[in-house]
Amino acid sequence: MQILLVTGPLGSGKTTVVNRLLKAEIAAGRQVAVLINEFGDTSVDGSLVNAERPELAGIENLVNGCVCCSLRSDVVAALAAWCDLPEGRRPQRVVLETTGLADPTDLVDLENEPALQDRLVLAGCLTVISCLTPLHHLAQRDLVQRQVALASLVYVSKADLDPSLAMAWEGEIRGRFKDHLIQRTRMGEAPAEGPDPWQGDRRALPEGMAARVGHSFADARSITVRWDHPVDPVGLEELFLRPAAQGELLRAKGVAVFEGWAKRNDGSDRWAFQVADRRVEITPLPAFADASLAPMVAVVIGTGLDLLAWRKALRELERPPKGARRKIVL
Repeated sequence: MQILLVTGPLGSGKTTVVNRLLKAEIAAGRQVAVLINEFGDTSVDGSLVNAERPELAGIENLVNGCVCCSLRSDVVAALAAWCDLPEGRRPQRVVLETTGLADPTDLVDLENEPALQDRLVLAGCLTVISCLTPLHHLAQRDLVQRQVALASLVYVSKADLDPSLAMAWEGEIRGRFKDHLIQRTRMGEAPAEGPDPWQGDRRALPEGMAARVGHSFADARSITVRWDHPVDPVGLEELFLRPAAQGELLRAKGVAVFEGWAKRNDGSDRWAFQVADRRVEITPLPAFADASLAPMVAVVIGTGLDLLAWRKALRELERPPKGARRKIVL
């Protein structure tokens, strides 16, 4: 069974890339599964993948921790369970999408785990980094350096939004890692003639880059708010676009029903929102294969945030229908 690591900073566009990869594998007739790790206690990305790719051989969501350390045993257990499946049901390939706070250094040796030896091969490490990310992050943020250093292939995402920044990022990466393969992507898709992510060579950390001490997500905190009613779309955008009163907002995402927005022709009234690079993106979210709908939820990740204030602000976005009461969670 081949496994492809997909890593990169928070908000880089990993889930969009993963959906493209899964679509290509399904179109090629291969059995493919996905393992998604998210920071927080709710898997928003899992809902996005599940709605888009119901044909998957398997999907596992790992939350409330990081696959590079606290959830590693869960990763091994999930992969071993897939390896145990009979021929025809066993995935031929698995995509492992890490949280943006994970250090892939601790995942490139998965095939050496006793439960996985001779049953799994690491096919490559695909690192996705948004061209809208400040350039100095590569020099100043140790985790970003590691995510790029270990890549067998780097996707510079959102290149269509700012081609000049995409070119600058490509030059910055080549200046530090001259042998790296780099592709610019648009909506998660790389040129068809580009390198195959599944044919990557394993890379070691460059000389002088010491092993990380402690968890990569030690300073980050998250909150999850589950909505009961439609929310104000204008208010949501304003909330996430204004500077945080305290701390740094690293990432936000969720699923919402928006006040005044009609149900679509596909029968779903759910919309996925993504907050990264000081932008709010909203996309339609189809119903699941069983016709059920994703729960309404918001996840906020940051450092030094006033989490109580954020929880209050998110709840205040709700717009209960006339006569309905807003549920208050104590």
